[in-house]
Formats: sequence, structure tokens, C-alpha cells
Amino acid sequence: MARPPRLPDATILDLIAELRSQHAALTGTTLRTELKARHGTPCGVSRIYRLLHTATLPDASPTPAPSSAADQTVELAAALKRAELAEYREEHHQTRWAGEVHSLREQVHALRDAGHRLPILEQQLLDRSRELAAAWIRIADLEDQLR
Repeated sequence: MARPPRLPDATILDLIAELRSQHAALTGTTLRTELKARHGTPCGVSRIYRLLHTATLPDASPTPAPSSAADQTVELAAALKRAELAEYREEHHQTRWAGEVHSLREQVHALRDAGHRLPILEQQLLDRSRELAAAWIRIADLEDQLR
């Protein structure tokens, strides 16, 4: 069976415009079904969705070009001011986050030191607890001797 000829994008875009007036929400499936009924081929899925997306994009009207050298100078000055502001913001952003990173590194270093000291402190606590228990026993013995 021979492959049907490829439909031009303009034909598909015209059909999209026609179907949009009939359907509140036009889907790719609806469009492909209508293409199959009218032209004998549903066309490729990615092509249909690309054309649907293209048809739904708002018209981007080009910005008018500056009409004089004075207008160009004003636009250049505005662009330079925006660039300076963007550079200031970027420097401020970098400084802030560099400070945050430094602070976090110091906290990690302090926690590592505390982690290394913890077993030593636990051992010292056990030693002092034993010494205290021994002292209480000695105090009790001395009190018994006094009686």
C-alpha cells in the first residue's frame, strides 16, 4: 500500500483554525481523527502537536526599531543601567552566598571537633562518676567510724 502524500503545514493549520471555532478545547487526538477522515492520513503525532502548539502561540509583534540616534542613545543608556543593576545584584548574590557557605563550613568543622571530643568527654564522665561513688562510700565508712 502506497504512502499518502504529505499534507502541507498550511492545510493542517487551516484545519486547526476551523476546528478551534467548533471545539472549546482542541486536542491532538481530535485533530488526527479529523485529518484521517478528510485526507486519509492522521499525520505524525509529534508534527501534529508541534503545529497545534504553533497555532496556539500568541502573535509576537516585533518591537519597532528606534527611529533616531537620540532614541538609540536613550535605549543604550537604559540598557547600560540595567546591566549595571544586574551586575550589582549578581555581586551581592555571590557575596551573600559566599558568606553562607563559609558559615556552614565553620559549623561543620565545629561539629567534627565535637564529634571527636565526645568519646573523651564520655570517658571522663564515667571516671568522675566512679570517683564520686567511691567518695560516697568513703564518706559512709568515715561516718560509721565516728559513731
